Amino acid sequence: MKISTISYQPETDFIYKIPKTEEKRPQLPVFCEVEDEYVKPEDIPLNRRNFVYTPCSGNPLFEELKFSTTEYDFNGAGFSLMDRSDDLLLCQGSNRTICVPASSGWRSGRCEAAIKEGACYWEVEICNGGSPAIEEPTSIKSLKEKLNSTPHVRLGISRREASLEAPVGFDSYSYGLRDNCLESVHQGKLSQVLPVQHLKAGDVVGLLLVLPSVEEQASQSREYVQIKIDALAEASHRDLSQASSVENPIKRKTRIMNREFQKALLLEHDTQNVVRDQIAIRYKNQLFFETTDYIKTTKPEYYTSDKREREEFHTLNNSFLKVFVNGQEVGKAFENLRPFLPPFSELKYNEKFYFNYWRNGTATTETRSEAKSENLNEHKDSSPGLVSNNVILRNKYVNNSKLGYYPTVSCFNGGKAKIATSQEEMRYFDAVQRTMANVMTPEDLFEHQVADDVVWDVIDEVEAEFLAD
Repeated sequence: MKISTISYQPETDFIYKIPKTEEKRPQLPVFCEVEDEYVKPEDIPLNRRNFVYTPCSGNPLFEELKFSTTEYDFNGAGFSLMDRSDDLLLCQGSNRTICVPASSGWRSGRCEAAIKEGACYWEVEICNGGSPAIEEPTSIKSLKEKLNSTPHVRLGISRREASLEAPVGFDSYSYGLRDNCLESVHQGKLSQVLPVQHLKAGDVVGLLLVLPSVEEQASQSREYVQIKIDALAEASHRDLSQASSVENPIKRKTRIMNREFQKALLLEHDTQNVVRDQIAIRYKNQLFFETTDYIKTTKPEYYTSDKREREEFHTLNNSFLKVFVNGQEVGKAFENLRPFLPPFSELKYNEKFYFNYWRNGTATTETRSEAKSENLNEHKDSSPGLVSNNVILRNKYVNNSKLGYYPTVSCFNGGKAKIATSQEEMRYFDAVQRTMANVMTPEDLFEHQVADDVVWDVIDEVEAEFLAD
């Protein structure tokens, strides 16, 4: 099966040649100046509506896929041009400093580096924002008006599912810190975990995120898979034992079949295997890879016997986000963060289409064996004829190498902030390194991320060539 791709346009696409005579990267997009020294990139797709975009370039060494991942020519890791709100501005010629125009609401931007395991430290300097100066006691109403009329910045971390049109900490997929009183924000709820401290312009906030190893997270993911499978089997057994003569039997059978489909997805997924279903597209004469993003999940229909959803009891062991202000340790703002490996995260997925294909699609015996039909048969429940052996065309519980926590900054009403991602840029990295060994920086992780992309590009091309043959 040959994979269809877009064709080259030699007059506009830069194609790597052997031997290399040039070392060009994709041209930066056109920037429109909105405020003094602050610009907004034009004519590029933004990561929204559950789609993710990354720059790519032509690669003649790839006979099937034709394109490979690349990066914009910035000096190191910074805020992503695509992974931000449309109203968020960047400092001209840099991807380190962001702001929003005055009278604008909360807008967020994510760093390019994903933190997946271990310890990572970075710093954010507040350029414009912080607690407003209050000279004398005032009423709560006037205090709120003062807060809402001054610039503010929030700092923190977020997952792929978190919204960029809201401040970090707004939902359950992000954790944030307010510049006013240094309050912790998660799921939109405020809590004064750290000592009260009013940040101001010029303050440097250091954030140290510690996560367990990928192996430990994968073990936890497998444990959760088994819990979900048991819950699904219990729900199906309850449906069969409590079958009502009033209920339509076809609806009941479809409901049970849908649970069997969910079980098949869970059994087929492999947390450690990276699956990147990305396609090269041309957007306003620029090249990008487009792939589906992870979505916010709702409560499933299966629960434990005491009606509590099991996911809320799963946290990453010994994980925390520690805060430093101007080099001084303040404390841990958050502990026991939520896990992100599948099935704790789900890709955007056409459930009805893939379920119907799994239930009604046809496949050869050889294809069924390759789709792990043996594992599916081992987990059949007592209801004969309800488990399909058809292949899974696509799984929503996959790791596309973009999972993790991203350093995130939110700005409000003219707020400005600058992120430092490398040791050379940071002011207090040495002091933090003395308190904890093997501390990485977002710059280190970004370099590993680029190397991983090169490896997975080659693997994807080999698989494509194998399918073509």
